[in-house]
Formats: sequence, C-alpha cells, structure tokens
Amino acid sequence: MRIAKIVPYVIYIIAFSFVCSLASVLHTALTVWSWDYSVGSFTSVSDIIRQFPEYIFYAVLQVIAALLTVRQLSLRKLFYLSCIFCFISALLVGLHHQMVKVFSGLSFPFLLIGQVLPYVAPVIILALIRRKKIDSEPVPDIEEGTRWVSTKPEVASDNVTTGKIKALYMRYWCVFDIFLIIVVFCYGTLHDPFGFMMYVCGLYNQLAIMAVMTFIWVIWLVPVALCYGVLLLRSIISWPRHIKKKSVLLLLRLLVIFGLGAYLVLPFTPVRPHGFNVYIKGFEKYIRAKADIAGIRSWLDTLEPDDCVVYNITNAHDGTKSSSPKDLQEQEWPEVISTLKPRYVTLSVDADKHPKVRLNWGSGFLGSWGLVVGNEAMPTPESDLSQYGEYRREIHKGTYIWYGIE
Repeated sequence: MRIAKIVPYVIYIIAFSFVCSLASVLHTALTVWSWDYSVGSFTSVSDIIRQFPEYIFYAVLQVIAALLTVRQLSLRKLFYLSCIFCFISALLVGLHHQMVKVFSGLSFPFLLIGQVLPYVAPVIILALIRRKKIDSEPVPDIEEGTRWVSTKPEVASDNVTTGKIKALYMRYWCVFDIFLIIVVFCYGTLHDPFGFMMYVCGLYNQLAIMAVMTFIWVIWLVPVALCYGVLLLRSIISWPRHIKKKSVLLLLRLLVIFGLGAYLVLPFTPVRPHGFNVYIKGFEKYIRAKADIAGIRSWLDTLEPDDCVVYNITNAHDGTKSSSPKDLQEQEWPEVISTLKPRYVTLSVDADKHPKVRLNWGSGFLGSWGLVVGNEAMPTPESDLSQYGEYRREIHKGTYIWYGIE
C-alpha cells in the first residue's frame, strides 16, 4: 500500500482518538456529577493525554475491522458515526451511577455496551448499509458485460494468479472465521464462565490468578468485541455465499453467534454460581490438607484471654464488657500459622472467653477470606450475606472458613 493511501487512515486514527479524549472529559464530568464528587477529583488535561495511546490502539483495531468487513470503506462516514456513538458511550458510562438507581442489576450491561459501542456499532452499521446497496443494485446485462470484457486486454499471468488466489479463498474461506471463533472463545474463558478456575485457585489459595485474568479481560474487551462484530457480519454477508443449504446456515449461526454470545454473558447471569462459593469449596480442601488445626489449637491453649485483646472496656450503663481484637505482627506468628502465609492474623476471645485466632487472606480488591480456629466448644456463627457480612462453613468442631464481600 502506497504512502498516499495510508495517510487518510493515520489522520482518521489520530482524529478519532482525539475525539475519544474529548469524550472522556464529558464522561468524567458526568461521573463527578453522578457520584457527587468534589471538583478536585475532576480529570486533568495530563490524565487525558496519558489515555491518548489507549484510544489509538482501539482506533487502529476499529479501522482494521472496518477494512475487513466494509467494501469501499468511507472514512468520513465511519468518523461521523464513531463520533456520535463515542459521545453516546460517554453518556452511558458517565451516568452509570444513576442507572444503578433506576435499573439495579441491569446497570452492568449498560456499562459494558458503553465501552464497546463507539468502535463496534459504526462498523456494523456501515457493513449492513453497504450490503443492502449491493443487494439492490441491478444485475448488468450479460451481452453488454461480455462486450465490455472483450474490449479489455487479456493478461494471462494476471488471470492465472487471480484464479489461484480466488481458488484458495473459496477452498479455505472459513479459516478466518475459525480464528475469530477461537479468539472470542478464549476471551470468554478468561472470565471463567463455569467456575472451574475459581475452584482450582481455591485448591491452591491463589485468587490473584483470577485477578490477573480479570485484568486481561477488561483490557481486551474492545478488541474482542470487534472480533465478535466482524464474525457477526461475516455470518450475514459471507456465509450465505459458501453455505447454500439454509438449514445448515441457520444452525451454524445459532451455534456460533448465539452460542458464543451466551458463553460471553454467562458469568454475569444467575446460572453461574457466585465466584466465592466455588472458591471456598476449593479453599476448604486446601485448609484440610495444609492447616494443622490441632497444632494451632495447642498454641491457643498456651494463651490467656488477656493475651488476645488490646484493651477491655466496661460499659458504665449495664456493666457489660467489650474488648478489641489484637493484631499479631508476623514475627509473633507461630510456625503452624506462618507456614500458611496469611495476610493478617488476629487474636480475640469467644463468648466463653476462650482464645481464638482468625487468619485473613485477600484484600479489598480481591475480597477477603480466611480461617477461624477456636475451642472445640465454640459454635460456628450463622452466615450473614448482607452488606459487609460473611459466609461461613464449618470444617471441624470449633473451626470454620469464611469469606466476606467487601
């Protein structure tokens, strides 16, 4: 491709990326208003400039997808449509908090659509419009076409080369579709639709793996949405040219387009069990295999109730006493606990003033989970899944595992 042909695409990518940067200002302003943030939290110009390379990356992918799916691509029309959907996207994402109030659980789909709309919708619209124009164009007269062709000089080598390329395409036309299907399927697997990876992470107590997978899932949301859009357009435009049997064509569209779509949205439906419910089942096996419960309980027997609290307070009104748990520094952990490598270790007392220890893994971003070991007579509290509550599962008398949704 000559330089003169590349320049318009470079100009488009830079211009559209600049529009996306301006739309980010609108998005941030709406977010400030929607969440009642202070003016100081408004995005600065330097923050917008730092986001510019990210927009360039997505704009390049959009142009590639458009070139693959739209015949006689008009960059002007693509730019106008992209700008319109870019600001629509800014409205959807910026007003996400307000949508939470109105639509409740349906707010996430709006947020997801808002992220991919500027890049995918214009390509699909232009491809469908172009297909409609091609279908409506009159078929040229055969004799006239023959006379026109006969006036052209024949170049045998060009005809042979073109014929070979066309034959190869006709034979392997589905290779590109298979590649797109694999990309979309692998991307859907990153979000663990069946909870298998969460269970494996629980077996090894390594939830950070899922955090990395989620990060990759977010970064590649727009590229994979473009791949899915191209696949959708090819199923409408290209597949009927090669698959003549309508029943087979319909079946393939259902399996590929709707099947992949269902696979992508499955993690966000009630059909899939809650991620931590799956993780905690694997974590239970990890604790049974790795934790020396008897050893931890023997260490607790060496402690006095006063060793497990920072201070005790007597209520002047009713004479009841309350205490504050004691956080242990890592050098104070016994070996039976340090081998488990928890994030925090906290000592406290149960209702009968017996020492108990709470081991905590995770963080606010990943969520929190852990192990509580106390006296064998200590009952396991009921699970409380309300806000900032815990799910608890007893694994031995006086011992239970838990996770909290933060």
